[in-house]
Amino acid sequence: MTLCVAWLREINKEQELIFATDSCLSGGERWHSGVKLFELPRKDCLICFAGETNRTYPLILNLITSIKFDEHLSNSHTDITEVLDYLTRLFTSLCHSITDYGTQEFRNVLGDFQFLFGGWSWKTNQFKLWKLEYNHEAGAFVHDETNGDDMLYCFIGDELEKSQELLVDQISKSGKTLSRRFDMEPFKVLIEMIPDTSYSGIDGAVQLAKIHPPGATEFLGVYWPSVSGKKTFLGKDVSTENNPAVKFVDPDTGEILEDTLPEMLSPIDKDVYGDHTDFLLKCYPEGQLKTGLSKRDRSLLKAIIDQIAYSQFMERQQQNTEEEQAE
Repeated sequence: MTLCVAWLREINKEQELIFATDSCLSGGERWHSGVKLFELPRKDCLICFAGETNRTYPLILNLITSIKFDEHLSNSHTDITEVLDYLTRLFTSLCHSITDYGTQEFRNVLGDFQFLFGGWSWKTNQFKLWKLEYNHEAGAFVHDETNGDDMLYCFIGDELEKSQELLVDQISKSGKTLSRRFDMEPFKVLIEMIPDTSYSGIDGAVQLAKIHPPGATEFLGVYWPSVSGKKTFLGKDVSTENNPAVKFVDPDTGEILEDTLPEMLSPIDKDVYGDHTDFLLKCYPEGQLKTGLSKRDRSLLKAIIDQIAYSQFMERQQQNTEEEQAE
């Protein structure tokens, strides 16, 4: 199957809802890097799944399309609780539309799968998280809300008992047992279980995304299998063809790594940096990178340096071309 988790992270009294999953797809064959975490056509919620892909993919794709072309559902003024009600009805209807399965029982035909759906509810001014699955006694999809003002989280998929055990260990290691607030402990459970070959259904790089209040999703890449490994995004290696503009997480610590900037920059010449010169001088007093720069300044600084580096590269290419033509 797989292992997925969502949890409420609270650091310095700031909250965010984080989703994380492995990347293994299976069902007669095995995919090492299948997408299992999805952003819907609105920025305040996420959905992921554990279980049979032949059922979960059609359901999620139908949900994405339905929301995209529905003005009410795609409007951020529509609370996610209404989206939840809609998706349970939609999933139920789609599953009931399955036909031509002969004498088999519907229970066996449908298979085993679950979803995690959650996001920011403006009506209640808080994050909400639900586990969804088909209930054969009720003959419909049902959703169980994960309640609790502290330690809001939910695992779905394989090895749930072991994941709970490892989560307790992670909380104990972090020394936060009494505070009952999560940082990245559930993420570290995934990091610990994926390389362990005894959990055969849990595999592939971690996929990670989070929701900031009051409803803004952010997908993150992960260095895999360690900070010294490759950059990955949604289970796939980052390359020139697959190079998203996202931040990356160190799986060893769970920390988001800042964009790398040169510690020294000299000389800062106006002929090179033009209108950006004063800003660079502020960021590099005496040629040394200033400590405590804001995220906005770091982002702008990296964009400027990347732009200048690209311009210089193009100038060299043009110069080389002219020299070759002159010969």
